[in-house]
Amino acid sequence: MKTLDIIQGFCDHVFRDKKGNRIFPNIFVGKWEADLLEVTRSRLTYEYEVKVSRCDFHKDKKKSDKYGKNKFDVVTSGQRTNYFYYIVPKSLIKPDEVPDFAGLIYAYEGSVQCYSLEKGRYAVKRIFFEVVKPAQKVSDMKADDNFIRKLDLSMYYRYHQMRRDNYKNKE
Repeated sequence: MKTLDIIQGFCDHVFRDKKGNRIFPNIFVGKWEADLLEVTRSRLTYEYEVKVSRCDFHKDKKKSDKYGKNKFDVVTSGQRTNYFYYIVPKSLIKPDEVPDFAGLIYAYEGSVQCYSLEKGRYAVKRIFFEVVKPAQKVSDMKADDNFIRKLDLSMYYRYHQMRRDNYKNKE
């Protein structure tokens, strides 16, 4: 399972099952990049870090910004998000390996049975998610209109850049 598969699967999961929540893939939150950022209708933020190898997971503990601030210190200070989760392929990491404040979600592939008049009964591959360890709340601060506007604007520009790139590739 690749990082992109998990990100796309989780976006589908949020669109399908969490009505009204917004999901932002590969977005910058201040000086940090988040693999996934979810904003709930009540304006709480959930940051999801996707890891597909143990080596990548252990490197995450050592990340710091250009000012020397450790990633985990920034998360636990409440300046970044309300909840922080790791999403990994099933059984890659044990719950006791993640930091106390972080949650853990296992991703695994499966299929769902569907039915249509044209095709009859058929199976659709899907990635499923299981919360193995819930995250602790690290901040009570809610996302304000300005923050959500910045996220929306970032996604807007990325979408149109992608369209321009696709148009250029067709020429």
